[in-house]
Amino acid sequence: TLRRMLRLAHEWKLLNRVPRIRLLRGEKIREFVLPRAMEAVYLAACPQPLASVATLLLDTGMRLGEALSLNWEQVNLEPYAGARLGSVVILGEKSKNGRTRTIPLTPRASSLLRGLGPNESGLVFRRADGEGLRAAHLGQQHARVRALLKLPEFVLHSLRHTFGTRLGEYGADAFTIMRLMGHSTV
Repeated sequence: TLRRMLRLAHEWKLLNRVPRIRLLRGEKIREFVLPRAMEAVYLAACPQPLASVATLLLDTGMRLGEALSLNWEQVNLEPYAGARLGSVVILGEKSKNGRTRTIPLTPRASSLLRGLGPNESGLVFRRADGEGLRAAHLGQQHARVRALLKLPEFVLHSLRHTFGTRLGEYGADAFTIMRLMGHSTV
């Protein structure tokens, strides 16, 4: 929270530079990776819409904000020439580094998106009244599931870490991981 406040203050020109914040010895670093053995249990315990969002985060490595702002116009369920499955396009204005990227879909993510739509337009993840989902609501659902399953403390962003870690375990090179996750540098 403090880092975010400082970045906003810098963006709003209230600070000349963002000071570096370091964790104190013994503070927790959020490096949790959801074990494969626990993934199915976690997803089965998740209520909707958390189960759908969490599945997409695990299978695409999207940031939560990218998933929640995903519009149907960015979803390509039909594969391009030579591809097995479709893809999603994260627009530059919706990504952290301002660059557009295309993420291929897994069979599970493709099936999930087909089940949710497809619609011609509008948000992929929305409430019954058509409004977008709120990250705070999903965070509350996630906290209840974690408590129910007695999982260690981790945040939804950890599902993105899980995606990146698994890519590395499967032999993806650093540049492929960088591109798929939308990092600006290796």
